[in-house]
Amino acid sequence: MIIEKIKLTNFRNYKKIDLTFNKGLNLFYGSNGSGKTNLAEAIYFLSLTKSFRTNNELNLINLEENDFALINAYIEKGKNYKKIDVFISKNGKKISLDNKNITRISELSNEVNILYFLPRDVNLFKESPKVRRNFFNIAISKQFKEYLKLLNSYEKILKNRNELLKEENVDLKLLDVYTDQLISYSKNIYKYRKDYFLKLNVFLPDIYKKISMKQSLIHLVYLPFVNDLENYNSIAKEKYKEALENDLKNKRTTIGIHLEDFYILLDKKNITLCGSQGENRMAVLSLKLVPYFLINEKENKPIIILDDVLSELDEINKTNLLNFLKTFEQVFITSTYKIDQKDITNYLIKNNSVLKEETYD
Repeated sequence: MIIEKIKLTNFRNYKKIDLTFNKGLNLFYGSNGSGKTNLAEAIYFLSLTKSFRTNNELNLINLEENDFALINAYIEKGKNYKKIDVFISKNGKKISLDNKNITRISELSNEVNILYFLPRDVNLFKESPKVRRNFFNIAISKQFKEYLKLLNSYEKILKNRNELLKEENVDLKLLDVYTDQLISYSKNIYKYRKDYFLKLNVFLPDIYKKISMKQSLIHLVYLPFVNDLENYNSIAKEKYKEALENDLKNKRTTIGIHLEDFYILLDKKNITLCGSQGENRMAVLSLKLVPYFLINEKENKPIIILDDVLSELDEINKTNLLNFLKTFEQVFITSTYKIDQKDITNYLIKNNSVLKEETYD
């Protein structure tokens, strides 16, 4: 999977640009504030029609020029081509795939899979468990379509249960019905999560070694609500009984799969507590890249976006990372400087424009 062409109209600082991209490694370079991340943001928007920087989509519109923004892109997937159009205005957004309007984001994310790393991601293991769960929920939903449906169903039941707990006189029989439904969905969500974590741990050590050049042992640890598939229902039921008094007191569901977490062990030590900033950066970057290797079909391999990933790396780690990334189908990196290397296509970002430069030979 590669983005062959993208056209932006009134998107952030770009009034109108029309670009073609190469396979392999594409580097956007320019001074700070020139619009490198804006371009990466537009590419990312093609996957989930969400920004990784703002929840207010009106911020994406160049209001000096007009009251709308437009992204047009052509995606190559093997021998097939897909055309994506995203129209953003104060009235919302309209998305079309091959000139047909779509209403479910899942339809688009099934066609365009994008993995990304941002500077703030280095703190993934220091953030709240909710941030980590969101990260994994998105990653797993891209791997398994059914997972997102299960998660949405679970969230609906959880909302109903929490609303019931807020009532003055709680109907305990109805609460028990909601609890059984939560357990049913939880068991299936647990299956997907456990399977996904097992797969991640197959590839994670090798990726970490390649980009860090260290022989450290790295392992992702999953902390499930219940860690027994065979006896899942009975164990979960007992836990909800034990938590009933606490749920009633706090007027919310205080236990469950929606509160699960994970952490990473580096040389058998929790990286959150013992890891350096550099080790955290390499661990998160490795984790972000693992899903690329979980997909066998070349035409479905994710597109990679790495924003300002090189700034905190020493020369050895930069070289290792760049050499590793050159083996991927398509990668976009932002940087403050140009890199003259074989198999890297440079794009100069300056004065609200983008200049594609000749590939280094």
